[in-house]
Amino acid sequence: MKQKYLSQVNIEKYEKPKLLLHICCAPDLVVPLLNLKNSFKLYLYWYNPNIQPYAEYAKRYKEYIKLLNLEKGDYEVIKDHYEPKEFFNKLYEYKYIVNYNKDKSYVELMKEFWQMEEKISPRCDICYYARLLEPANIAKKYNIKYFTTTLLISPKKSVEKLNKYWKIVEKQTWIKYLSFDFRKNDWFKKASDYTKKHNIRRQNYCWCAWSIRKQIDK
Repeated sequence: MKQKYLSQVNIEKYEKPKLLLHICCAPDLVVPLLNLKNSFKLYLYWYNPNIQPYAEYAKRYKEYIKLLNLEKGDYEVIKDHYEPKEFFNKLYEYKYIVNYNKDKSYVELMKEFWQMEEKISPRCDICYYARLLEPANIAKKYNIKYFTTTLLISPKKSVEKLNKYWKIVEKQTWIKYLSFDFRKNDWFKKASDYTKKHNIRRQNYCWCAWSIRKQIDK
């Protein structure tokens, strides 16, 4: 599929409501894409600075593009942006990391975070917040009135935390967040069946620094 990036299109020419859809992974995109592509002019934004290392990021991004090739629709792709230190910087900004040195190498940061105790790790809260704030800012930049996220479908994600942070992000950006119940009607299972049918790779954990450590410790 030849991708169209936002700089190449005139976003004002479409009559359908414009919705920026933040994408966390291909499996979680299945249901939102199938349900929303006929009702909205979709702007797809892959933003996941939490994924480490880059090799894993690239694997997941490849599956995302594979899904877009399978499901044609009236949507545009916003160029992805990957900088894992942004996630670390966000943790530092909210004072969740002690003795954080921004000049440390990526490997050094990973080792430091692996050693953090689970009980003081705010990884999910800050991850949710960062992956809502950045898409909302992108929507604001391009005059897209609404935004939402594929994080809503997975039963492993906390809807309570997502609701908490989208309210904060709305106040900060003035971009309207649309919350969809993608978990109803057994949609998660249907998405799982779809990925199996089309051989789309699934992952069983988020692959942030702490989730990698947890897998190693098993």
